Amino acid sequence: MMVLFVSQCQKKALNRTRRVLDAFANRIGDNTWQTVITEDGLIAVKTLLRKTASKNTAVACHWMRSRSRSELVWIVGNRKCFNAEGVVPVNTTQKNVLNTQWESNWTYLPAIKALVAISALLHDWGKATALFQKKLKDNSFKADPIRHEWISCLLLNALVRQAGNTDEAWLKFLSEGKWDEQALKKSVAEQCKNPLHELPSIAQLVGWLIMTHHRLPSIFGDNDRKGWSDNGKPNLTSMLKSLSMAWGYQNPENDKKRLDACFEFPEGLMSQSGAWLKQLQKWSGKLLQEQDQI
Repeated sequence: MMVLFVSQCQKKALNRTRRVLDAFANRIGDNTWQTVITEDGLIAVKTLLRKTASKNTAVACHWMRSRSRSELVWIVGNRKCFNAEGVVPVNTTQKNVLNTQWESNWTYLPAIKALVAISALLHDWGKATALFQKKLKDNSFKADPIRHEWISCLLLNALVRQAGNTDEAWLKFLSEGKWDEQALKKSVAEQCKNPLHELPSIAQLVGWLIMTHHRLPSIFGDNDRKGWSDNGKPNLTSMLKSLSMAWGYQNPENDKKRLDACFEFPEGLMSQSGAWLKQLQKWSGKLLQEQDQI
């Protein structure tokens, strides 16, 4: 068989290794030998190298199977000088590269940007209510009966259902500006108890970002907020199934007039804003392109 010996020995081990390999093979480089040898001869080379081996010894033997293919037969000494195929590394690093496939590769950046942009544009949708607009005009700081992000999620739910309850459909609705505002207002007034539960996956992600922008949902009351709890739910989908307005998005009060004003939209749903619509169409189109990746 035709074999190739590669030495990465250091200090005194280099000379000891050269004496052994020079006796069996032709030196074709400072630290490389080549020869045709029998299996018994190869065993003899390995035995002699192991007898003289030290911590500075590192020799790899490659079997030349063809002109284009070789096979690592064995390594004597320090295996760290070679990789699993017997190749000598030319650069080293102390960085942990085990997770580089997702840590140092910005594959998902366009999807993240589109998700965040749509969530940002729709987060304040719930501020189009008569109650919130009156608060702005009166410069009032009184808490809303229902927080604006919950109203925004109700509007998102109504939009998705109006479009056909698929991610592709509701994103096309936004990118083409096709939604029916009157139907949205009517659907929001019905107050879906779990607006994020049965939404398609991208709509759920957008709804979650909208809802958690100011605060994470909590099963504890506002006067006893000990932090967020998923209440023993194994995943986000099952948690969203039980997530209701009572998880920190309503303020108990008996003023029915103010409560009703949370579902009145006297100035429309921002469709009269050309700048808002332009951005919404832009980013919903980009999010639609990232649908498969998400």
